[in-house]
Amino acid sequence: MGTAKRRWIVEINMLTAARVIILKNNKILFIHRIKYGKEYYVLPGGAIEANETPEAAAVREIKEETNFEIKIDKLLWGSEEFVKSEKRYAYYFLAKSFTGKLKLGGPEIVRQAEDNQYIFEWLTISELDKLLVYPEGLKERIKEYFS
Repeated sequence: MGTAKRRWIVEINMLTAARVIILKNNKILFIHRIKYGKEYYVLPGGAIEANETPEAAAVREIKEETNFEIKIDKLLWGSEEFVKSEKRYAYYFLAKSFTGKLKLGGPEIVRQAEDNQYIFEWLTISELDKLLVYPEGLKERIKEYFS
C-alpha cells in the first residue's frame, strides 16, 4: 500500500487513531474489556504518533498490543468518532495475514488488573449483535462492510 499517494486527514488538535480488523477463519479479533464493572469490546489499535502515518501506527499498535506482525490489506474507512466525549478521527484497516503468537503487550499489560482486564476474543460478525462494541456504530459498519 503506497502511503506516498494517499492523502491522510490530519486535523490539528484532534486525536487520531488507527484500528485494525484482523481476520482469521471468518472471525475478527476483538479486545474484551472489563473495566471497573463495565464490559465492552473494541478493536486493537491506538493513537497515531507525531510524524507517523496511520498505516505505520496500525502496524506498530498491533505489534505492541497483540504481538502480531501484520500485513495491511487495505484502508477500509475513516470516520469521526466520540470517545469519552472527545472528538477523534479513526482510520480502520483490514489485515488478512499475520504472524506471531497472540499475547498482550504494550501499556495494556502494565494496566492489566482485576478491575481493568484486556481479553482477546475471536468473534464472528453474528456474535457482535449481542455485545456492547465501541465506538458506537462500529458493529453496524462492520456488518455493512462484510455483508
